[in-house]
Amino acid sequence: MAITLYGIKTCDSVKKAQTWLKQNNIPFEFIDFKQTPPTEVQIAQWCHSAGWEKLLNKQSKTFRELSPTEKTIADEAQAVALMLAHPLLIKRPVLTAQHKILIGFSELAYNALNN
Repeated sequence: MAITLYGIKTCDSVKKAQTWLKQNNIPFEFIDFKQTPPTEVQIAQWCHSAGWEKLLNKQSKTFRELSPTEKTIADEAQAVALMLAHPLLIKRPVLTAQHKILIGFSELAYNALNN
């Protein structure tokens, strides 16, 4: 199973996910949002699979710094455009494996990868 982990290397949740994957001997590719921002197609696919409300991190510093107009998101298209413009708004980590996607780190959810 090919696993790709997206995030930023300084994020604690990303570090936890990387540690879990390494401890469970699961090979993965890491893609840093700062070096390789996700494409509009990737963000749209993630939103379709997981829901834009789950993918958009409204607790982030980046979100708090947006203007009131930018914070008003009516639909998925607006959310995708906002996350494309500000990739750090994407909740981290994003793990993709075949047809699965996990948003954020949860040991319980990651354990299900082995099944």
